[in-house]
Amino acid sequence: MQNNITVWIAICCLFLTGCGTSNIIEDLGIIQSVAFDMSESKENPLKTTVLFPTVSKKGTFDSHTLSANGKSTHETFIKLQNLTNLKLVSGQNTILFGEELSKKGLMNVVETFTRDPELGARVKFAIVEGKGEELLKKKIPAIEDNAEYLFTFMEKLGTQNKVLNTDKYHFLRDYYDDGIDPVLPVLSFKGKNVELKGLGSFKGDQYVARLTLSETQILNFLSGDINNGNLMISIHDEKSGKNENLFLRNINSNIDKKVNTGITKNMTVEVIIDLKGSVLEYTGKIDLSEVKYQKQLEKQVENYLISHSKKLLNRLQKYKTDPIGIGTLVRNRVPYESWNEMKWDDIYPNINFDVRVKVNLINTGKST
Repeated sequence: MQNNITVWIAICCLFLTGCGTSNIIEDLGIIQSVAFDMSESKENPLKTTVLFPTVSKKGTFDSHTLSANGKSTHETFIKLQNLTNLKLVSGQNTILFGEELSKKGLMNVVETFTRDPELGARVKFAIVEGKGEELLKKKIPAIEDNAEYLFTFMEKLGTQNKVLNTDKYHFLRDYYDDGIDPVLPVLSFKGKNVELKGLGSFKGDQYVARLTLSETQILNFLSGDINNGNLMISIHDEKSGKNENLFLRNINSNIDKKVNTGITKNMTVEVIIDLKGSVLEYTGKIDLSEVKYQKQLEKQVENYLISHSKKLLNRLQKYKTDPIGIGTLVRNRVPYESWNEMKWDDIYPNINFDVRVKVNLINTGKST
């Protein structure tokens, strides 16, 4: 009986070794990053650039880029396969979109990813000022692997500011959700290093507005509750006439949004933020150990957040982009039929926003 079992195990192992196809690592080009840009060809308008590692016979590591133009992503990938002796396989963790392509619309490119089982939902997306291709090819000082650097760079951004946590999953979720628009970080490579320039806000799948770093901070607080966040702001001191820097850390904030859906022509959305945080740095001259001056600083922070929130909301209305999800707020408070009949694109730019902020500085630390 024991011999029969042994024979059957041997037969099964023999058949298992013949199942599927085997890949030899030396014969593969594992794509780590991809950039999509508009090409200069009208016939083949899409340009795809891939970055993958190479290892020499001496064991030295390097990275290699290839580019091809085509009418679609599939066509460009077929052309790329014909440019190398390696078998190119998906393994990318960052995907970059050139500025011109982003403004034209990304879904013709992104939709192909939804049908690619080899591409995970957590792959990072970003817009590049200029050409994404040039960022992949850029030699960053003291960096051997551009792809790994870009991935860890964007991971860090996401931990510091949740609206910058923009991967394939979040982009597609907000694109297909009826009532919110997606956002992507905007990177620059004009200096010696990669730099975050702000946040790109979309209308549908088209990049329509770039938010500054200061506006990105405000958007983070308007988008949802914050746990252990940071805030760097500049406050104007009326006595000295100078702008004083204030850095808050360990911020916990709660946001509540209310809307009166009964009046569509003059709809008002009330935004209420309750913020608690500690002062890490303050360049002003007032003594924060005194309660009256602490209250004064809290009022200054409240006024800053109110005024800058209103400016940002008005700017988003101008471009008809809704990364905060005001449309989702309204949609969830009205019957489905009413939402479908509502001309939201005409209503959203005319909404009145009432922003209220309560700040409590629980640890004022020391001024510098």
